[in-house]
Amino acid sequence: MMKPGTLGLVLVAVLAGCAPRGAVQVFPEAAEVGTVRELFVASARAPDEVGPGFSSAPAAGLGFAAFAVAVPPERVPGTVSFPPTRGAPDPRTDFLTVSTTSFADSTAFVREVNAAVAALPPGRRDAFVFVHGFNTNFAEGLYRHAQMSHDFRTPGISVSFTWPSAARVTAYGTDREATLVARDRLQELLGLLAKSKAERIIVMGHSMGAMVVMEAMRQTAMVNDRSILESTDAIVLMAPDLDIGVFRAQMQPIAARGVDVIVFTSSGDRALRASARLRGDTVR
Repeated sequence: MMKPGTLGLVLVAVLAGCAPRGAVQVFPEAAEVGTVRELFVASARAPDEVGPGFSSAPAAGLGFAAFAVAVPPERVPGTVSFPPTRGAPDPRTDFLTVSTTSFADSTAFVREVNAAVAALPPGRRDAFVFVHGFNTNFAEGLYRHAQMSHDFRTPGISVSFTWPSAARVTAYGTDREATLVARDRLQELLGLLAKSKAERIIVMGHSMGAMVVMEAMRQTAMVNDRSILESTDAIVLMAPDLDIGVFRAQMQPIAARGVDVIVFTSSGDRALRASARLRGDTVR
C-alpha cells in the first residue's frame, strides 16, 4: 500500500499543466520573498557550458548537484512561472534559484543525501524521485518538481532525475531514443538511494518519463535487485506516454516482485493524443 503523503504528491502532478520555456536564474534575494525548497539532482545531461544547471546534450555518466529554489508567493497553486528573458526577475511571481551546489561524484552525493535524511524525523525519511517528460529542458523539470514539492508539502527529500530531452516539440523521436540510455542512469540512481539512509523511495514519471521509470524498474525486477525493490514504496505514472502492450510487458516482472504501480491518466490529455498520432496509434 502507498504510504501517507504519497497520494497528495500524485494529485498535484496530475493537476500540473504545461509550463512555458524556462531557464535557471540565480537570484539569492528571492530567499527573502519566496519559500525555498531544496532539491537534489541526478543528471544524465551534460553540464551547461554557459550557466548553472545542465544542457540538452547527453552525458557519459551521472552528474550530481543540489539546487535551492524559491517558490514565489503570488501564483495559483499548481502553476510554474518563469522570469522574463529581459529585465529584472520578480521573486513575488517568478520561480528563481537561490543557490547551486555541484558534487564531484556519487560518493559526495550520497553523503549529502544521508545528511539531509538524517535531519528528518523517523517515518518521514522518504526519497521522492521525479522524472520529467518529453519536450522539457532542465529548468522546467527542476522548477516543476519544486512546485510539486511545495504545493503538497511532501515529506522527505526531493530528487530530480533529469534526462537529455531535446526540449523541442519536433524532437519526439529523439527524446524517445534518449530514454533508452536514461533508463540505465535512473537504475543507477535508485541503487544509490537504496543504499542511502532513505527509508522509502517513491518514483514518479510524467509523460515520456514514465517510459524511463518503467524500463529502469523492469530491468531492476529482471535481475531481482532486492535493495532497490525492497526500498521502493510505489511507482507513480502521471499521464504516461506508453503503449498499452509495452506497459503490460513491463508490468509482468515488476508485479511479480510485489511493487505497487499507480497510474493517473486522462482521455482528454492533448499531449498523449499528439503522441498517438505521431506513432500511428489510436490510444496511448
